[in-house]
Order: sequence, then structure tokens, then C-alpha cells
Amino acid sequence: HNAIHNNVQIRFKYFQYNVKKERVFKKGGNFYVVSPFAMLWDNENYYLVAFDAESGIIKHYRVDKIMHVDILKQPREGLALFEKIDLAAYSNKIFSMFSGEEQCVKLRCENSLISVVIDRFGKDITVIPDGENHFTFHADVMISPQFFAWIFSLENKAEILSPPCVIDDFKTHLRQVSQLYHP
Repeated sequence: HNAIHNNVQIRFKYFQYNVKKERVFKKGGNFYVVSPFAMLWDNENYYLVAFDAESGIIKHYRVDKIMHVDILKQPREGLALFEKIDLAAYSNKIFSMFSGEEQCVKLRCENSLISVVIDRFGKDITVIPDGENHFTFHADVMISPQFFAWIFSLENKAEILSPPCVIDDFKTHLRQVSQLYHP
């Protein structure tokens, strides 16, 4: 928060756990240097939204996996890119804060899922009736295993209609998981 307020960069180490429940630093233990812009709450976790100059994109990091934070004197970078982001829309596109390639997908759902769709994508989503029992809509989402898990959680009441590459990725994902149970 201090770095955001003072318009400066930060550096930190970022970790994940191994199977022994030990912290293992990513990037070989090297520091991440980013320009922080916002904090988001999603799925019971806080995330830092920051510009990573090394990759030239906005990224997010789980705050509870950040260690050894230092506030730097260098001014933040990436303001123009960050200003183009609608944070509410950004958090709706990313499922459980797992990012991927952004795609505009067309989905077909049973009418009983309208509240689920509005909760996920907001009231401004354009819904088109498709027969008496279904509707379709387009949404920009980050394609990730978590997006596929969300689709799967809707059982046979939701279907990805396009684009074909996302349908193919979903089928591949389903086959890979299915192989665990039916080799």
C-alpha cells in the first residue's frame, strides 16, 4: 500500500509449496521487481495487481506467497497499461486468479443458470434467448484450467459454443483428466 501511495516499485520473493509443505522460491530465489497498482480480493485471498516491466504485462500475485518485500525508489512503470484495465472486469475474466490467454467465448446455458452467469460476469452481460429453455452470451475470459473447472461445475447445463480452439482445449483437458480414471 505504501508503494502504491508513493508511486514507486517494489521487489519481493515469491514462493510455492512442495510436497513436503516447504516453501520453494520461484525464479530460483531471485527477486521479482514490479510496479504495484492495486490489491484485489478473490476466492478468500488477496492479490497484488502489478506491472512487470520484464514481461511488459500486468500480472497478479497472491499476497500470502510474497516474502522479503522491499520498497524501491524507482518510480512505477506501466501506468498507461494499468489505466486501460477495468479492475471489476479484470477480476471477472480471471477464474480464481489464474490467468491465461484472453478469448471471447460464446456459451449456451440452461435458463436456470442465469443468476450464476450474472454473478460471474455482471448484469451488463448481453443475454440472447435460445429456445424456451436456454440462452447464449459472449464473455471475455482468461482460458485456464480454472475456467474449464467452472464450466464443468455447471454439469450438462452449460456448453462452450465458440471459438473452436477453446472447445478443442476443453476436450483435451477432459481427456487428460479422464485418463487418470480410465487409462
